Amino acid sequence: MNIEILCENIYEDLEGYISAIESTYMGISFIYETDHWDDFDKRIKLKIECEGVAESTLNIDAGGSFQLFTKHPVLDEYLGDSGVLYFSSKPENPNEIIGLLYSEHESYFGDWRDLSKYLNTNIPFSELLSSGNGSLANAPINVLEIYKNAVSDYLNVNIVKSHKNDGGFKMLVVENTYIVCKSISVKYC
Repeated sequence: MNIEILCENIYEDLEGYISAIESTYMGISFIYETDHWDDFDKRIKLKIECEGVAESTLNIDAGGSFQLFTKHPVLDEYLGDSGVLYFSSKPENPNEIIGLLYSEHESYFGDWRDLSKYLNTNIPFSELLSSGNGSLANAPINVLEIYKNAVSDYLNVNIVKSHKNDGGFKMLVVENTYIVCKSISVKYC
């Protein structure tokens, strides 16, 4: 069995859940216990091994549906280019800039990422904006483009590419938790 087939067959009514998680030499593996999708009277255990793990929020008892993504806002920092959004002017209202960034960030990421992950938090943000120049954010280029579009009517902003991300990652979502990794294998226990 592969992860794509598993994702097509696992759904909430099967009463599945993660019963164990362990760190391995190559990444993370977890046991998923569930009713079988073709035979509801049969309970099965699956071992899901994730290699090349970049991040994980998996936890015991997470269950429900499985979704596999190769494109997702969380994956942005592992695919494509990243950089820095610089500004070189003083806004009339720093709080308005913060509000615009927050609104666009939430629109794109939803609950998947906090704005503070990417914003320059070395000094209070209103103090940074009042200084008239500096780094607003470090993020994937497509996220910086969203930020730039949100504030370019109020600030002089410029994006500078800093590096190219490795790529090749995928994201498995289990209920409201996830794991970002290079490869996923599935086998019966």
